Amino acid sequence: MKAPVTLAPRMLQFEIHDAKGPSKERPPVRAHLLGRDDQPVSGTVEFRGGCIVCVPDDAAATALSLEMDAEPIGRLMLQTCLLPQRDEPYLLNLELARHRIKQYIAKGEEWLLFDPVSGGDSFKIWERARTLFVQAMNEPNRVNAELRARESLVAGLEASDRLTMMHAEHGLQRRFGQRPASSTLIGVRVDPRSDPAIAGAHASELDVMAVEMPWAVVEPEPGKYRFDLVDRWMTLAAQSKRPIVAGPLLRFDSEWLPPWMENHRTDFKAIVDRSYALMEQLVHRYRAVVTLWNLCSGLHTNAWYAFSDSERIDLTRRAALLVRQSRKGSRTIVELCDPFGESIAEHKNAITAWQFLERLLQEGVHLDAVGIQMRMGDGGVGFGVRDLLQISTVLDRFLGYECKVMLSAVGVPSEPTAGGGWWRKPWSPATQEHWAASLSTIALSKQFVETLVWERLGDEATHERGSCGLLDAKMNPKPVARKLVAIRNRLRKPLGHAAGSHKAAEQEANDETAAGTPPG
Repeated sequence: MKAPVTLAPRMLQFEIHDAKGPSKERPPVRAHLLGRDDQPVSGTVEFRGGCIVCVPDDAAATALSLEMDAEPIGRLMLQTCLLPQRDEPYLLNLELARHRIKQYIAKGEEWLLFDPVSGGDSFKIWERARTLFVQAMNEPNRVNAELRARESLVAGLEASDRLTMMHAEHGLQRRFGQRPASSTLIGVRVDPRSDPAIAGAHASELDVMAVEMPWAVVEPEPGKYRFDLVDRWMTLAAQSKRPIVAGPLLRFDSEWLPPWMENHRTDFKAIVDRSYALMEQLVHRYRAVVTLWNLCSGLHTNAWYAFSDSERIDLTRRAALLVRQSRKGSRTIVELCDPFGESIAEHKNAITAWQFLERLLQEGVHLDAVGIQMRMGDGGVGFGVRDLLQISTVLDRFLGYECKVMLSAVGVPSEPTAGGGWWRKPWSPATQEHWAASLSTIALSKQFVETLVWERLGDEATHERGSCGLLDAKMNPKPVARKLVAIRNRLRKPLGHAAGSHKAAEQEANDETAAGTPPG
């Protein structure tokens, strides 16, 4: 007789403990599964009596990504390493700590900072994280092991933040030590419904104006166009001699679209016809003043309509051809949303930002730049908060592309949001400022990042992300507005030689992490 066939287990289980034992009330938040190269994979994630139970559709090794409380570092999106599927449960904090220790090693070696001398304080903290991890591994009591693993995770995150800021400071010095930044370094997006007579002066303090043109505003009824609100901002930008990024021309979500487009939600031909008619109106009207056309935003996420791969390419190509035919030398950008792929499992036929970019390049769609959104802290899908090392790592993926990068929508709230994570401290004007200073240092230290655009000028009531603006509801500047202006002004002249010894540079990086001081 043949021996019975033993089927391999097809699940991952993660125990979660608190001080009293297995947790009873900690269902996973933003949980999804990842495969090789951190690509989202399909499967189910459930909470069952103190365990997170993951059932991937594929039998391959899988990682779990979810939002976790890692106070005092924050409430962050974290992940495990790729793990073989088995019946025996893993300890969640232990596996999260293992991945963080591994990630620190990988980036430290890549950045030539993985040793006690060049790594400085970050390396010492990482060594403590590794020691705590070994203790957790050898702890027979699973509750105590989880508590020790959480200490290891927090230490690993602290070490990662310090390593990232140290590397960013070195990069900023190399880039701007002997030459000033360009005149298009920092900008802001403006909602045309806000009043330029009130908020326009603040927008003019920065280098670039990204003027949005929401379909619901420009064409509130089919075939009836209203340009007066957009005209005001285009006129202001032209008068202040600011480069203008216009668009996106194509964006499909409930915040952007007019209500009457719901009638065409299942008709791709009607979507093409109606969107092309709108694009013709916008491109013809503003072609003489627009510096850079944002062709599309978030087409790859399928937030409103389940576009196929060919449909996404077709829409983008139509927009690109229309812009280039309208005026010789017109420049274009495509905007990628959710670079971490958190929202992929939520929408049919959605693909990652990187898959969409690869397809556009393979199909020969010419782009002058790529925009990437870095919006965090909202309760919605795709806005999970990431730590500094994750942000730097995802930006480094652009090293393999021959294109310039614009961070086209950067922002976090200035007050706590329902269901949203946080970084270092719950969101406040001071935390928002601190995050902006750190993010700017990281982004602008990378040679391929041309421009950083804050996602919102003011906290308009018309916008869902109400507290993410540079100005409060009364159009008064928040600390983040002054911080971005200070960064812009500082980098408009060479930084000069590095400040003293390596120890001094290390201290600058640590101070930046702790206090959010301007880069440089």
